[in-house]
Amino acid sequence: MKQRTPTLIGHVDSVKGGVVTIRLRDDVPTFMMIDGRSYRMGQVGAFLRIPLGYTQLYAVCTLVGAAAAPQSKEITSPPGHRWLSATLFGESIGGIFERGVSQYPTIEDEVHLVSPQDMRVIYGSTKEERSITIGHIAASSGISGKLDLGRLVTRHSAVVGSTGSGKSNLLAVLLEAIATQGFSAARVLVIDPHGEYGSAVGQYGHVFRLKPDETKGEQPLYIPFWALPFDELQAIALGQMQPGAETAVRDEVTTRKKEAVAYLAIKPPDAAITADSPIPFSLKKLWFDLDDFERQTFQDKERTDPSDKIKVGNAEELMPSQYPAPNPGGKAPFAHPRQRNIGKQLQLMRSRLQDSRFAFLFQPGEKLSPNIEGKTQGDLHDLVQSWVGHDKPITVLDVSGLPPEVLSTIVGTLIRIVYDMLYWALDLPISGRNQPLLIVLEEAHIFLPEGGDSSAHRTISRIAKEGRKYGVGLCVVTQRPGEIESTVLSQCGTMIALRLTNSADRTKVESVMPDDLGALSGMLPALRTGEGIVMGEAMPIPSRIQFFKARKRPRGDDPEMPEAWRKERPNGDQYKAALNNWRHQTDISRKETKDA
Repeated sequence: MKQRTPTLIGHVDSVKGGVVTIRLRDDVPTFMMIDGRSYRMGQVGAFLRIPLGYTQLYAVCTLVGAAAAPQSKEITSPPGHRWLSATLFGESIGGIFERGVSQYPTIEDEVHLVSPQDMRVIYGSTKEERSITIGHIAASSGISGKLDLGRLVTRHSAVVGSTGSGKSNLLAVLLEAIATQGFSAARVLVIDPHGEYGSAVGQYGHVFRLKPDETKGEQPLYIPFWALPFDELQAIALGQMQPGAETAVRDEVTTRKKEAVAYLAIKPPDAAITADSPIPFSLKKLWFDLDDFERQTFQDKERTDPSDKIKVGNAEELMPSQYPAPNPGGKAPFAHPRQRNIGKQLQLMRSRLQDSRFAFLFQPGEKLSPNIEGKTQGDLHDLVQSWVGHDKPITVLDVSGLPPEVLSTIVGTLIRIVYDMLYWALDLPISGRNQPLLIVLEEAHIFLPEGGDSSAHRTISRIAKEGRKYGVGLCVVTQRPGEIESTVLSQCGTMIALRLTNSADRTKVESVMPDDLGALSGMLPALRTGEGIVMGEAMPIPSRIQFFKARKRPRGDDPEMPEAWRKERPNGDQYKAALNNWRHQTDISRKETKDA
């Protein structure tokens, strides 16, 4: 009598595409011991093997019990049968594993448990020199959880999970792995809306923020206004205008950029310059001239003899000129016949130019701030080089201090500046093709709402669709995947899903899961903190991974509870220091302590 293989658990009953229905053997117990190892039958997410001659097909269990039984009326199964449903994801031939299958099983083919040897074949397909280690396989603690870094970057990725599920820790671990596991020329740009990652991964790169702590090596964050497309600059500096006035201001900006070309080392052709071209010009001079045009009065009805100024203004100091007020009775002085009626918009522009919250935009440092003629000491390449051209692998752009009303516009602009620079680098060594860039977007639902049309939404959607061709990868991180643009999520070749409890979020994740493994979304509410399911391009098979703990905790991690409540209550005078920090928009308490 032929002895049954210990790992045999059942047979194929039906096949529908990549989904296989499996009828378990009657004598297979729920708990099995094979070669000294314990196995529990019917675990969602467990791996199965279907031998077909020299080929071994591999599948992941997605459904267990009566729901997995054949539903066709023509099929009547004997009572007491147990069922599994599994999805095929890859095959091995001669001990070499590949994603996808070249052939499908048929009825009564054997189904086996996956042994440790099979696991080594599967996970051994990820080459050491291409991978980073971020944890260990939850089902087999002796096997490292490795991600194919090339596919993770170039095919885009998404990290989703409810608040407290371990997203911040995972991202810190991912960045640490890139920085410490041999990728010395890596380029990673982290958009950090809550200021979490400077403390966690700042030692591996440079941190830019509005109020930098120079003692920690932080640098000021600048985004020059003249790099914004006209529509976005108008929205921030002027607000809405009538079409005629908008066209006139656009033409003025174009003219000034054409005049400022004289100060560039290499001058582009006149026909290539538009109001959207990233060319420096003086916004103060633009405000002054537009304001002067609105205020000007004339001494004759033909409006050819301008009135003398009562007070001469100053563009640099944002002081307007004063003219005699127009006479409403049909006598001199007469109002300007072609007023654009943009007085309120010019007041907003002057207010924004004087607002310290917008200094990062309208006063972008000594080198990038144009003088009245539009001349600057530096140029846009200096800015991009400081962000992604330094000698460390990680750059954190802390945008937590940006005014909320312009956050999406500014983030979209800074990403577009970097992307366009690498796009037009073409075949230069710094291009994305020759030195790829990974853009990590935290709290992505802020910038990519479903159906949105902001600067960030347009730029990030463009990268998701075409960034792979130019060596720019995208990693979107969010706790609310249900609110994110579906087009962007569907472009992510790798999905890392941590615990998700919201049903709408799970439905959205299920709809965009790679490898036709949407049924695994039912596992998401039961995942432990710091544990996630990794699917798609960067992982040879869908895997449940327990991620490492980051060396330094991101600031967004949970506070130390309840230990913090067992300590001595802090001095109430600290509230005064907190108020001063609030008013100064920076941490001045540390400076006062040092001075003392």
